[in-house]
Amino acid sequence: MTRTADLTSPVHPRTRLAVGLAAAGGLCGAIGPLVRVVDGSAPPAYPAWPLLAVLALLPAGVSGYFLLRRREVAAAAALVPAGVVAVGRFLVDLQVVRDPLVAARPELFRPASLVPPQPAFGAWLLLAGHVLVVAAAVLAAGGVDQDGERSQRFGLPATAGVVAAVGLFTAPYTSTDAFIPAAGPLDARLLPLLGGLLLVLAAPVLAVLAASTGDADARRGGLLGTAAALVALAVPGLVTALALDEVDVTPGPFLVLAAAAALAWSTADRSATDREEHDVELPGRRRLMLITGALGVATGVAAALGALVDHLHVPGVAAPTDYAARLLWPAAAAVTALALLPKARPAFTVATATVPLAAGLALDAAFNATRVPSVEPAAGVWFTALAAVLAVAAAVSAGLAGAVERDEEGVERGSPPLPLLAAGSIAGLLALGAFALPVLRAPDYVPITAFGLRVGSWGLLIALVAVLVAIGLALVSRPARGAALLLGAACVTATRALEYPLSESRVAGTAPGPALWLALATTLALLVAAAVRGTRPSR
Repeated sequence: MTRTADLTSPVHPRTRLAVGLAAAGGLCGAIGPLVRVVDGSAPPAYPAWPLLAVLALLPAGVSGYFLLRRREVAAAAALVPAGVVAVGRFLVDLQVVRDPLVAARPELFRPASLVPPQPAFGAWLLLAGHVLVVAAAVLAAGGVDQDGERSQRFGLPATAGVVAAVGLFTAPYTSTDAFIPAAGPLDARLLPLLGGLLLVLAAPVLAVLAASTGDADARRGGLLGTAAALVALAVPGLVTALALDEVDVTPGPFLVLAAAAALAWSTADRSATDREEHDVELPGRRRLMLITGALGVATGVAAALGALVDHLHVPGVAAPTDYAARLLWPAAAAVTALALLPKARPAFTVATATVPLAAGLALDAAFNATRVPSVEPAAGVWFTALAAVLAVAAAVSAGLAGAVERDEEGVERGSPPLPLLAAGSIAGLLALGAFALPVLRAPDYVPITAFGLRVGSWGLLIALVAVLVAIGLALVSRPARGAALLLGAACVTATRALEYPLSESRVAGTAPGPALWLALATTLALLVAAAVRGTRPSR
């Protein structure tokens, strides 16, 4: 539903108050660094106050721009993401008051000794600013119109939200200065940990919810508000890396900024003629489903062969046991079983991520082993690589089949029920730990995690992204399809948990790692969310 701005209609007092509170919160966030958040023993690492002032006022500026143009719904919608982000930032900045020495905020202060600086008035202004922005978002949420048919154009925003979540999950920079700790959310203390994980989860959820609303102004305001919030989160770390010799930038801020640009770009409305010119005629649904099923079975067979056939060849020596390849068995079983069930297409699409998850770990072990002289890759490596390629093709085919199905049957969506939002949020947070932490621990064993720089890390990262995207899409899908997406995601996390029992014999002295319990908890949360999605209609 598209609105035409009425320049003569009065603006609701609630919206004016919300924008005013957001502006007051932005001013507090701008003045706080100016008057110093800690005492004079720890000045800022570089003169960052002008930049921080602009970033603090950015959400209110976006909302105020819409308000001046009498786009009241857009103005209100732009404040909602800022309020959600402000909750996470409040928890992160609360560490400045509790223990400034371990708070990684070089743009605000850099300690010069092990004596912790004392919090100053600016820290309280900073926290007050977050509280005011949250209050503004609560007021503004009541002015966002949720009526009208849900938008179907949320593919790019959903992808951008996941990319932003990955960027926010990583450390924004690396540092050789002991007084500028470089850490991601999982490396922080309790309050910054909770705040950081909230920000990570908020990025894809806000993007999907804003993009799926049926009101054009609410969509535009929500997406631009989310983009503004992401810019405010990414820029300080990037500028810190550019301003200080002791600090180097990581890909994280660039991912977040790219996601913000994608969200802003997705607010541009194409005309009907332009959409028709760019429409692609797809094959019939039946043919696509047959292709998808065939690719799924072929993927399962290739994965099973990859698990069955030796991965390494050592002349004159029996082939060593490849424990990592054992994970291909549950991946092959899940993909094959779901490929044979046409009604399980959404679950199958997500479950194809089990193959790169298992293949990445198996190929990582094989590549490392081939560095030893006389050790050569065997046929199992090629079957495993083939399974990964076929899994990608099967996922693309399943996605195209879903697009044709939506065109033929139409899309009817409603707001997700609150229990589903709660279960999905919990599952998303648990999934981050399930893939970022090790499943097993052992002396002298270096585990593979999603955010490492190894071959197996890419498989884990693909699986994590698939789970997060499935959770986001399930919130705005029909009950049956949403439940299927969540069941497919549960297959992925269950496969992650099976890594421990299938590979614990690879080294001596193994013990369960935290990711094992997190993967099991994620699987349970996804099953609960699937049950809620399947039994509760959308609001």
